[in-house]
Amino acid sequence: MIKILGIDPGTNITGYGVIQLDGNKIKYLYHAILKTGLKNKYTEKLARINIETERVIKEFKPNHVAIESVFFSVNAATAIKLGQSRGAAVCACSKEGLEVFEYSPRRVKMLVTDSGASDKDVVKSCVKKILRLRRELEIDASDALAVAISHGKTLIDSELEAKSV
Repeated sequence: MIKILGIDPGTNITGYGVIQLDGNKIKYLYHAILKTGLKNKYTEKLARINIETERVIKEFKPNHVAIESVFFSVNAATAIKLGQSRGAAVCACSKEGLEVFEYSPRRVKMLVTDSGASDKDVVKSCVKKILRLRRELEIDASDALAVAISHGKTLIDSELEAKSV
């Protein structure tokens, strides 16, 4: 069994999702969002992302971590801040010796919804269906679970390829 932590980094809200692979079955384990606070200093936000990522890793002990890669934004300052929030999460993973796998937003949408142009509500609906979730799911947690599912599907596909050779 493989546990995968998915992270959707953001400066104001970071999403976390943990799934488990058992063969080719994907099982839901956990999701949460971290609100860093609109009034907190930027450095405090990064520290909170790092600490929360460490906490989730210690609690769920994932084998793999998947994170959404930086998208190209019209606003360079926004892209830089997003990169820094990703760095805070990646640093926590690195301290625990975990390899981090990156997935572009388009690739995540393709793997979860079969369309790279799906909007966030479609992604959320597909995530809930794949994981058989009935409870409410915040968009950022849904995105984190979608990244974890994307990595899980990639692992399943590579395992099937290896068996067919």
